[in-house]
Amino acid sequence: MRTRQFKLGPMGNLSYLLWDESTASAAIIDPAWEPEKLAEYISAKSLRLECLLLTHAHPDHVNGVPFFTAANPLLPVYLHEADYFMLKERPGALKPVQDGGQIEAGALKIRVMHTPGHTPGSVCYRAGGAVFTGDTLFVGECGRVDLPGSDPEALYESFVKLAAIPDGAAVYPGHSYNGDASTFGAQKRENRYLKLAREGLREDFLAAVL
Repeated sequence: MRTRQFKLGPMGNLSYLLWDESTASAAIIDPAWEPEKLAEYISAKSLRLECLLLTHAHPDHVNGVPFFTAANPLLPVYLHEADYFMLKERPGALKPVQDGGQIEAGALKIRVMHTPGHTPGSVCYRAGGAVFTGDTLFVGECGRVDLPGSDPEALYESFVKLAAIPDGAAVYPGHSYNGDASTFGAQKRENRYLKLAREGLREDFLAAVL
């Protein structure tokens, strides 16, 4: 599996293109702000876009969806149902994801981790040796919990789950805050929120995020 990161728009959003070289099947995670740049790269590589994967439904992570669904109304768009309420318009081929599920996009196989907290339907996607963490986990930071639908208690439980991921797995976040990528090993050492969750210090975690 190959991965390319795109930094797009005014908020440091990071969108991702995943593809299988042998079959040219591809998927996009969080198409945002400048979808034409993703489309240009897909065309230049002669890839076949199989689906869109959304880590959550905040506008800055989904505002590129209509660009792709206008071109292909049958294009599957994956999102946890707990975030459906935030969509202004639902794509025609909107499909739910659930914790532990697997999405098959051509030759690509992508695992789903439900990681609520930033939003009730936030998920992380695992593919190859990488975890695409959306706005749940950033380099050195965690997602905000002061927005409608946010839940600091849920974020703590999500960080406990993330702390169990092997150190060698790559962290690819949804925004370029403090860096564009890391590893779980580095974040377990340097990210205070992940350290607190790993040590089971719930009250300290909640105090830190609030």
